[in-house]
Amino acid sequence: MLAPQEIIEGLTRAVKGQRKRGFVQSVELIINLKDVDLKRPESRVTETVELPKGLGSRARRVAVIASGALVVEARKSANVDRVFEREEVEVLIGNKKAAKKLAREFDYFLVDTSLISLAARALGSALGFVGKAPVPVPSGADVDALAARYKRSVTIRVRKNPQACCVIGTEEMPIEHLTENAQAVLNRVVDKLPKRWANVESVHLKLAMGEPVKLSVKG
Repeated sequence: MLAPQEIIEGLTRAVKGQRKRGFVQSVELIINLKDVDLKRPESRVTETVELPKGLGSRARRVAVIASGALVVEARKSANVDRVFEREEVEVLIGNKKAAKKLAREFDYFLVDTSLISLAARALGSALGFVGKAPVPVPSGADVDALAARYKRSVTIRVRKNPQACCVIGTEEMPIEHLTENAQAVLNRVVDKLPKRWANVESVHLKLAMGEPVKLSVKG
């Protein structure tokens, strides 16, 4: 396992001890796994984690595919980056180039349940290609609150390679906030492993353009 102080010290070395660039760098968490048979579906991990301190300037871009009253609600939300109505999605069916471009433009697609099948036909293949999937909006859900949650979330996937990696914020964020985010991701991933920390080979923290800092992990 990892003590909070170990994470704090690792982040301090990763963030404060690296050469500054001319732009704000993201902070990345890398978890290398061992003794996990990824040929077995139950050993694979796909988890969306809401980060307690958000992502700073790396907040996710959220689109909503909606109809009826949900369109009005979504357009009022400060957390929704764009709203697509039925007609705008229908024109994507068969247009692979446009669908792929849109799939890359947004991190999460929140979809009115009545339009899930349409979204799957129009964007399913493109979203799958970049490791994304439509997120159903339950009936009566607060779309603003849901979008706010996804703007501060990251999705971790362990499919073909025994490694989980994601952004946990930016170098401008307080070390304490980055530590909380790192702990949230670590806890979620470890909870999904058959032998928990015994399946963790190593943990690294790094800036996007920086050198990885290895943390001391105890199984």
